[in-house]
Amino acid sequence: MNGQIDDYSDDEIRRRYRFGKDNLNRLEDIIGHRLERPTNRNQSLTPRQQMLIALRFYAVGNILQVIGDTFGIDIATVSRVVTKVTDALFDLKDQYIKFPTTDVDIQNTKIGFYNLRRFPGVIRCIDGTHIRILSPPKEEELAYVNRKRYHSINVQATCDHTGMIFICPR
Repeated sequence: MNGQIDDYSDDEIRRRYRFGKDNLNRLEDIIGHRLERPTNRNQSLTPRQQMLIALRFYAVGNILQVIGDTFGIDIATVSRVVTKVTDALFDLKDQYIKFPTTDVDIQNTKIGFYNLRRFPGVIRCIDGTHIRILSPPKEEELAYVNRKRYHSINVQATCDHTGMIFICPR
C-alpha cells in the first residue's frame, strides 16, 4: 500500500497528515482496537493504515478517489475507512468535549450568543492556536515544530458567550 510513513521524516508526516509520529501512536492507542477487522484476507488494512487514510482525507480535503489513488486502494474502501475512523473518533466526543450540562445553562448560553451576534443555537465557540515556545531539548525538538516551522504547543479551547474559556483536555 502506498502512503506509508516509515520513510518520512516527522516534518513530512506533519505536512501530509497534520499529526506527528507521537500523536499518531497516541491516536492508535486510543482507537486502534476499534479499527481492527477480523478477516482471513491477505491484505486487510491495519488500524494505522486506516488512520492514515482518514487523516489524509481530513488534512487535505481531497475527493475520495484521489485519496484512494494515493494509497492504492478502491474508492469504496476509502469511504468505508473514513466513516469507520470518523465514527471511532466521534464516539470519544463525550470524553474530550465538554458542554453545559443543565437545561438552564444551555438555554442561557444560547440566548447569550443570540443576543451577542444573532447567531441561534450556539453553546460554545471553538478555536485553536499555536503558542510559541523556546526550543525544547534536541531529543524532543521535532515533536514541537509546527507546520510553519517554529516551536510551539498546539492549544485548543472553547468559550461561551461571555468569553469564559474552557480548555479542551488532551
